[in-house]
Amino acid sequence: MTIFDGNLNVLPWLQEKTLRALQVAVSLVDLANEPDTTAWYRRNLLSIAEGQIDRLAPVVALLYQAGSAAADREEWGAMLEGGSFALGAWCKKWQIADPHNVARGSLRHLRAVEEQDEKAQEISAREFDGDEVKAIDLKLQIYSQMSRQLLDETLTREAHRLLLWLMGSLWLSEPPDVVRISRRFLPTDISVSRSQAASAYKELYERGLLERLVDEGTENTDRLSLRLVVRGLNDSRHPPDYEDVDFGYEGARIGGKVTCGQSKFIKLPETFSAMLKQWFDDEQQLASLRDALQEKMGDEKIYIERVEVGGMEEGLLLLVSFRYPMDKELKPLEMELAEYSEEWFRERLVHQ
Repeated sequence: MTIFDGNLNVLPWLQEKTLRALQVAVSLVDLANEPDTTAWYRRNLLSIAEGQIDRLAPVVALLYQAGSAAADREEWGAMLEGGSFALGAWCKKWQIADPHNVARGSLRHLRAVEEQDEKAQEISAREFDGDEVKAIDLKLQIYSQMSRQLLDETLTREAHRLLLWLMGSLWLSEPPDVVRISRRFLPTDISVSRSQAASAYKELYERGLLERLVDEGTENTDRLSLRLVVRGLNDSRHPPDYEDVDFGYEGARIGGKVTCGQSKFIKLPETFSAMLKQWFDDEQQLASLRDALQEKMGDEKIYIERVEVGGMEEGLLLLVSFRYPMDKELKPLEMELAEYSEEWFRERLVHQ
């Protein structure tokens, strides 16, 4: 005898089946709530779960005669965040089935290590198929969405500059949504400091507007490949987590101006050579001279990269490597370097 014979009360059967279907729908919320579920999967799992729960919860409430209030979204809506535990609380409040058995659904997703590795397996981004029409359409959609992001007043000035730079690099890019930037020269390119460039990159990444790609053979190069992301259009199912990137280099900008590099040999009086040669067996002495020159000349004028011993044949020669703003005259800077170097040596001799 089965329910299809027409001789059995079908209500218990319907109650059991619909509640079971509701449990399965809520289990999608449990899966979305796991810490290693990516943003793309979480968003889509919750969307599917909401559509299922929205239809099933009122049916279960009706079949269990829980009353119309139990079918209100205000009552069952907590399941969209709390999953099976919230389903158990709803069942307990409205006296629907056994809340303890219902709430056990949240424990079904405890996985073995092998399952965790399998779930975390990354899917490679789809390669560009060569369809130029689709490529142009993708670029236009990215331009449209990113232009709207620029209207967001909570986006910092530095993030605005970085986003504009990336958009400007997109028109010749291949794949059509990926741009490649220079780690070393990005701060100079967008006229910000090294720390500001790093902060802007993190800001855009954490907003989900960028994904970092790893090209074979480029892990240790200057190039950084970034995908400009429009959610629901070209976002990856397993986007890589944010990682700090070291942008720029010291002295790339001085006083907000682009710099160029230079090295200068400084010949000190021959009387210094014999006494001072021994000082430079210790790298700390050279570092001390470098710091003294930087302090004397100021951060707004010059950046001293390093000081080295350049030769000893005709007296003590120092090689000073430095960066200075491109619009400044070089000769006065070189004269100051020589003057302050001699001054530093004389002060050290006095205190010997």
